[in-house]
Amino acid sequence: MNVSTAELFALGCAVIWAVNALILRTLTDEVAPATINAVRCGAAGVAFLLWLPFSAPLSSLAAVPWTEWGLLLLSLSCGLVIGDTLYLVALREIGVARAMPLSGTFPLSTLLFERLLLGTPLHPGLLAGCLLVAVGVVLMAWGRTPIPADNMPAARLWRGVLFALAASLLWGLAVTLLKPALTHLTMVQANAVRMPIVALLLYVFMLRPSGHPLRVLSRRAWVLLVGSGLSGMGLGAYMFLTALSQIGPAKAVALTSASPVFGVALAVLFLREKITLRALTGAACCLAGVYAVL
Repeated sequence: MNVSTAELFALGCAVIWAVNALILRTLTDEVAPATINAVRCGAAGVAFLLWLPFSAPLSSLAAVPWTEWGLLLLSLSCGLVIGDTLYLVALREIGVARAMPLSGTFPLSTLLFERLLLGTPLHPGLLAGCLLVAVGVVLMAWGRTPIPADNMPAARLWRGVLFALAASLLWGLAVTLLKPALTHLTMVQANAVRMPIVALLLYVFMLRPSGHPLRVLSRRAWVLLVGSGLSGMGLGAYMFLTALSQIGPAKAVALTSASPVFGVALAVLFLREKITLRALTGAACCLAGVYAVL
């Protein structure tokens, strides 16, 4: 089995994101999620902007067609503005234990949109791999977060389910739109645009209205968030977009979606968490899916 550099980039990105998730878990009780993402994207955005003059001539930005700029912004809108918002609503309506597995079907929605919008041939191995990874993510999410017994109204349950599935579809669409958007943009240029816009949107629409000032963050929080931003949103995003541009959205997403496998292994090693049989089965499905994709 020959593994390309782009495939190694996707798997490396999954490892980086798993390490970042483990680090950020120590901050979830101290810092709001919107603040975490805003600082991380801001730190990565600054790094990419500083890197921008050394990656390619700035004059090359003028050669990028407006259609590709539009696709890049549309991808941001679908994934961040609408998709993430629907996912947050789903979390509120039906909880993490239900919303996370449903949104974990993200690799399948990416495969669907890549076939519909880009006309990519549907290879049986890729289809099987995406399906196995999606099933694995669902099992691992349910295995680590028990569903509480409650008397949730049926209307609220179905609303949350629809929002979580809609988020998965929009994330798949957002990732698929990135491939044609990167035709004339380097990975550094794309991230130098994406990351500052994400940080700005989070600050304007979530941080300011919620009244969470950044100045109250502790020094430890700043160090962890900036470090996580440079590694996860910086190096990780660079590796993800590189993989996406070379091996396609569905394959890149399927490989990076194996991140929970590394996350579980790290949690067992460093946090002494116990792993359930369901989570272990999910990890096996994810690994089988990665093998099928490769």
